[in-house]
Amino acid sequence: MQMKANILHVGFLFLCTFASLPALASPSTWVGIELERGKNGGVGIRGTVPGSPAASTNLVAGDEVLAVDEIAVPSPGDLQRAISARPVGRRLTLKVRGLSGALRDVVLAPAARPDEAQLARQRLLGRSAPAFVLPRVGGKEAHESLESHRGRAVLIDFWATWCGPCVRALPALAALRQRWAARGLDVIGISTEPAALLSAAIAEHGIKHPILSDSNEATFGRYGVLAIPTLVLVDPSGKVAAVEVGGNIEAIEAALPAVLPTGKKP
Repeated sequence: MQMKANILHVGFLFLCTFASLPALASPSTWVGIELERGKNGGVGIRGTVPGSPAASTNLVAGDEVLAVDEIAVPSPGDLQRAISARPVGRRLTLKVRGLSGALRDVVLAPAARPDEAQLARQRLLGRSAPAFVLPRVGGKEAHESLESHRGRAVLIDFWATWCGPCVRALPALAALRQRWAARGLDVIGISTEPAALLSAAIAEHGIKHPILSDSNEATFGRYGVLAIPTLVLVDPSGKVAAVEVGGNIEAIEAALPAVLPTGKKP
């Protein structure tokens, strides 16, 4: 187990979990609120996950949750514990302060929490891929953006050097890139680690595709990455066409014929 700032990384079976403060969830229940530190004594809402219980309410980014059933929740941990204590389907009331300062009650019921793969697909599939501009490690260009790849399919590999499954997937990822690059596929790796560590990994493993450093974890957060490796396939128009948690490169390759302009497997 490796600890970095407020991020807990745990290797488990074929995944490495990546958890910060991305979602309001417990092992069995959730409501699908993305959390951040509040500014007025509560818990800030960064957004809601599509298809979640919270998404069907009037909660919006910038709201702040002050209490659950009249019990104050001054920190994200307090709010998470209050949700986890509530059985699936039993309604609760959030006391919410909006951007205007007005208070309102929001009633919702926790649901069974999807697993990481379900969450990732629920959040991303069929939607525009979140934009990013990140520093490139060891490349000629200082920065790289998703927009610069528009017109080509892009496979984004969210990974880390400490994640065994991520490292073991690198040869298969390189082979996929080699097979499909001429047909319009680009591959990008994104990690939250320091550039020096990533540079060493690039040299050690002979990585040829661009590696970007998401040091403030903003891009991981926008994509809702909770476990790595997570693979996100973006079509040439910028829509998310496939999401795989756990490094299932075969499944990504199976999705490519429908994504690339030729429509044919090389």
